[in-house]
Amino acid sequence: MSKPRFNTSKTFLLPLLSEIIGIKREYFKYLKNTYMFDDMDLHKNCLYILHDFSFKNPEFTNYEHQLIKNELFVELIDLEDDKVLYIFKMPEEYLHEYNCLIKGNYSSFGTDAKEMILSFFSHIYEGNLNIVPFLLKTKQILFKDKLLKKKLEEDLKVKLSDDDELKSIINIEDETFELSKYKNKDNMIKKN
Repeated sequence: MSKPRFNTSKTFLLPLLSEIIGIKREYFKYLKNTYMFDDMDLHKNCLYILHDFSFKNPEFTNYEHQLIKNELFVELIDLEDDKVLYIFKMPEEYLHEYNCLIKGNYSSFGTDAKEMILSFFSHIYEGNLNIVPFLLKTKQILFKDKLLKKKLEEDLKVKLSDDDELKSIINIEDETFELSKYKNKDNMIKKN
């Protein structure tokens, strides 16, 4: 099973969660991926964040403490190769977007959520002009841009209705972390 470079949830949900848990720009490069589900079905309405971690860096340890003290923190699991899986509940105010993503209804996200997604990546990649195509396409998907619709129709040789979304539905397999490989009492910390 090959994982995509960025899961759909990393693009469309992480920015919404980040507003509350405080993903810092300087640590974003260590964030490997996000997941919406686990193969043991242990957590509902959560976002799993796979992160590289280094105990040698005291700033990173402080950053981790900030993450796990958050009210949305559920648990963390230490994995091999200096990786940690942080599990957070999705904020109540963004459960609508979480459920829209599952159904592939990107354009049904709230306007504030759409703007937050675009603002998050603009901030994270500030000064990097290579992010412009990604931001443009993300905006086109969220706002059902007519130019993207026309391009998709030409590329796919189909006629899309105005109700059709401009991105495919999520791949559940790509959005599922194989927790069963790692879950044991010695490598997890739960919120008390």
